[in-house]
Amino acid sequence: MVTLIIAEKPNVARKIAYALAEGKPVRKTLNGVPYYEFSRDGKRIIVAPAVGHLFTLAPKTKVYGYPIFDIEWVPVYVAEKGKSYAKDYVKTLRELAKRADEFIVACDYDTEGEVIGYTALKYACGVDPSKAKRMKFSALTRKDLLKAWYNLEPTINFGMADAGIARHVLDWYWGVNLSRALTQSIKRASGKWMVLSTGRVQGPTLKFLVEREKEIANFKPTPYWVIKMLLEKNGEQYTATYEKERILDENEAKRIVEEAKKGLAFVERIEIKQQKRNPPYPFDLGTLQREAYSAFGYSPKKTLEIAQKLYERGYTSYPRTSSQKLPKNLNFKPILQNLAKLPEYKPFAHELLGKGYLKPVEGPKDDPAHPAIYPTGEIPKSGDLTKDERKIYDLVVRRFLAAFADPAVREIMKVIINSNGHHFILSGARTLKEGWLKVYGKYVKFDEVILPKFREGESVEVLQIKREKKKTKPPARYSPAAVIKKMEDLGIGTKATRAQILETLYARGYIEGKRKIKVTPLGMKVVEALEKNVPDIVSVELTRAFEEKMEEIMKRKLSKEKVIDESREQLMKILREFKAKEKDIGRELVEKLVKDGNKDKKKKKTVKELSKEEEREDKKPLVVGKCPKCGGDLVVRYNRRTGKRFVGCSNWPKCNVTYPLLQRGKIIPTNKTCCNGAPVVKIREKGREYEICLDMNCKEWKKR
Repeated sequence: MVTLIIAEKPNVARKIAYALAEGKPVRKTLNGVPYYEFSRDGKRIIVAPAVGHLFTLAPKTKVYGYPIFDIEWVPVYVAEKGKSYAKDYVKTLRELAKRADEFIVACDYDTEGEVIGYTALKYACGVDPSKAKRMKFSALTRKDLLKAWYNLEPTINFGMADAGIARHVLDWYWGVNLSRALTQSIKRASGKWMVLSTGRVQGPTLKFLVEREKEIANFKPTPYWVIKMLLEKNGEQYTATYEKERILDENEAKRIVEEAKKGLAFVERIEIKQQKRNPPYPFDLGTLQREAYSAFGYSPKKTLEIAQKLYERGYTSYPRTSSQKLPKNLNFKPILQNLAKLPEYKPFAHELLGKGYLKPVEGPKDDPAHPAIYPTGEIPKSGDLTKDERKIYDLVVRRFLAAFADPAVREIMKVIINSNGHHFILSGARTLKEGWLKVYGKYVKFDEVILPKFREGESVEVLQIKREKKKTKPPARYSPAAVIKKMEDLGIGTKATRAQILETLYARGYIEGKRKIKVTPLGMKVVEALEKNVPDIVSVELTRAFEEKMEEIMKRKLSKEKVIDESREQLMKILREFKAKEKDIGRELVEKLVKDGNKDKKKKKTVKELSKEEEREDKKPLVVGKCPKCGGDLVVRYNRRTGKRFVGCSNWPKCNVTYPLLQRGKIIPTNKTCCNGAPVVKIREKGREYEICLDMNCKEWKKR
């Protein structure tokens, strides 16, 4: 009996093999792809990796224009440039499947992981997915993986698989057809080629950003006045504010100031309250992304990438979760004991261990697939983590520790000062009991305003009472983290896809600004043209309705075929409307883009120039292999100063792996690796070809 376990990535395959093996697994390679063999419970087991999605959707025949719905699953290396490395993974799974009698999917337990496993089984292994079993885990520790092995699900989760497949089909239908329609409209109106895109979630997301942009542009500031009292106590100065925060009439503000100046100010009453502040909930992905943006300025995409790496290395649990609840059967004590081995967490972990009973605070949100994000208790060694990884790890650990800590207690003090019948409020606040703030306080800002001691009835020495003119401010632009939160609130996109949608809007030139997002003229015109002519394309309600239907698919209450058919009918209706107005939409886009260009010569871009920019965006660097250090793509790059080419990791600057390149000849990937894991490439020049290893320390390379 031979069992083939399919992992999502090479480093996860290694983790699984070393966790399950009785002894040390044997690492082998086939077609340059590493896999592992070992024994467990009398079974011979093979663990082999995919490398993310090995299959994607593509048209069955090459068709120009729109609509197009006749699609099929094909290997990614057939449909996408730069994915040639996936060919060896498909080939390896196909060959290993011939040796196997039993199949187990051990990809990430979510819709994407289920689609990866489903398509790998069906199209690479030639196996009916219903015949495969499922390892379900939320952390890559030995304990979690062994538990998953001894509690195998009888089949893959077809609810998640069907929902994931439906999402891929819908996103392809809408993204490809609508993007082709937009591009065709420009061509019909101008005779020139300009690549524009929109999609099922992309359009509604851009729409609410445009709405905020219009709110800002149309905002008319309203003047108002605030009144403040400057007073002195024990040689220190303090500022009290008038009980009415905003005075809209200047004459009223003048009158209040004049009347207040005439009175003898005294303390009318003192209000002191104690507030209990409970610890923050454990992290779901969205909250982690917002907190990382607030603390470090990391984009949502960057935070997810780092959290995924920490998970794959076994330090934290699975990040793509909506849950704010920790696992009920998780043994917290060993995790705390291990965290206590790190000096920065030792005092907090020991304090919690001394409590005896450990009960975490939990939020209302739940996720049937995965719990909230937590540290697994596997401790990174010195130098194991990059600076960015260390920050996210610290954030997750401290949030976890805080969940078990006591509430913080704050004292809120208000001194109400009466001056000729007008009331001013002097506010103070201080922390009486730190509680969870001891461990998580570095990421939370609480003002500490200590007031001197006052008595009711005592007179107050007033230095000045004045009015200040202010103006109302327009609504703030969205930050990247706020966009993710807005998408979550609107119910569009998923926890795993929202960050990528935002990156797509940046890539298409629809938005700009890393901290405060501004919609570009191009983004504005695309939404305006669509909203005017075919509003369903940017409808939040329509997108949310399909998101809800995909949730129903996951719960096995709807079939994926029914939802796909409904989506196709809806899209056909939209495309018919678009086709009828195609030339008008294109003319409107072209006219407005040219008009905007004439307004600002510095930003002027013709349709042709914009087309070239889009073409440059679509060109992907040549991928020559996988990074032996981090698993990223090794791509051909060019030195900005010298123009010379070299190979570097796509995860730079987090990964500094680089290789020199010959400056002559065409580079052709071979999908082979050499002794140190470095890729072997083929150089073609002047009628000859030869292969070299990119690692100059390679013995074979030195011989040549």
